[in-house]
Amino acid sequence: MCFSATASFVGAGVIGATGVATLTLVKDKRQLPFAALPLLFAIHQALEGWTWLELGHDTDAQLSGWGVHLWVLFAWAILPIFIPWSVWLMEPDRRRRTWLIAPMVVGAITFAYMVYLSVQPEVSVEVIDSNLDYHLGTPFSAAYMAVPYVFATCFAPMMSSFRWVIALGVGNLIGMSVAAALKAADYSSIWCTIAAFLSLIVFGHYLSQYTGKAAGKPVGHGPATASA
Repeated sequence: MCFSATASFVGAGVIGATGVATLTLVKDKRQLPFAALPLLFAIHQALEGWTWLELGHDTDAQLSGWGVHLWVLFAWAILPIFIPWSVWLMEPDRRRRTWLIAPMVVGAITFAYMVYLSVQPEVSVEVIDSNLDYHLGTPFSAAYMAVPYVFATCFAPMMSSFRWVIALGVGNLIGMSVAAALKAADYSSIWCTIAAFLSLIVFGHYLSQYTGKAAGKPVGHGPATASA
């Protein structure tokens, strides 16, 4: 979490426990990648907790190393491809699966570029106003990547026929907007904290499916819907 090591590890514990519970509720193996999101975010939060420990109490400290590179790799490279792919994989509606090709392509391009940036030696993190500010060493402002990133991570879930998945996309978009409004410098860390807790929506999706409630079922059933 972006505020302290303790907050990061507590958040990781709560989200991780929910992530394990989520995986136990999965009935369709095609939904496993999407169900893994809370657990992946928990690991990500724990990684940030480790970063806080390495930084210590020095408010002027700057850190680089494998932990920082892994944090950036997950946040900026893996999520843009993983989220649309996991939504596409579980989507039963043929038409919506076609729609999801676009964010998957955008996510794949974003993934390739961000992987390149994530392995650069200039990647580092420092403390700014009690929050973590990650530097990618880009030759231009990272804001240029905002549009493809948002399209892949927020609009892909909105294209789903599952209500809870749509809610996750909307929540992520709101979370990104809030993070951008609160802090421009340490935007990445703040948004990933918000997104980690938003991933608990995933648990709601599978709990609804497990209990047979309508909220966990696809919206509409027509000729364009494939068999599950």
